[in-house]
Amino acid sequence: MNDINDTPRLPKISAMDKALKILAAAPVTEFELRRKLFRAGYPEILVDQAVSECRRRNYINDELLASDCADYLTARGNGSRMVRVKLRRRGLDPALVNEVMENADPEQELEAARYALDTKLRLLSREKDYRKKKEKAFRFMVTRGYTSNIISKLFSEIDWKGSIDGEDI
Repeated sequence: MNDINDTPRLPKISAMDKALKILAAAPVTEFELRRKLFRAGYPEILVDQAVSECRRRNYINDELLASDCADYLTARGNGSRMVRVKLRRRGLDPALVNEVMENADPEQELEAARYALDTKLRLLSREKDYRKKKEKAFRFMVTRGYTSNIISKLFSEIDWKGSIDGEDI
């Protein structure tokens, strides 16, 4: 017996309209767009069509989004390891993430790391034991995703018992 209530109900707006609403709110990756459309109740065929049309119109561009996100995350004080993790969480292809990270400016990451460390050291200014201060700063930099090379370079510039670039820490 085929009851009207047995058939799955489609959302009231088309998959393409829903995709446009999603894209109007914030830039998303193709993976994120697909996931949001599936969660909204659209069947796979409609999701594929909407995503293909968005890609054709260049409404979604994972390469450009990956590059912009990497720059933004680096400027916000995230190291290359953390940037990689966050880009992968957004569903970006690992090869694309590697390509974007290889093209990243190492000086930009170093300057962001220097700024993040300076900020952390100001917060640790009351810590009298320089070893504890150094350990806390190291843990902070590691959790931000900075590599040991960058951390070592920055730590070598600091007089842990005195000052950084002439300023008291």
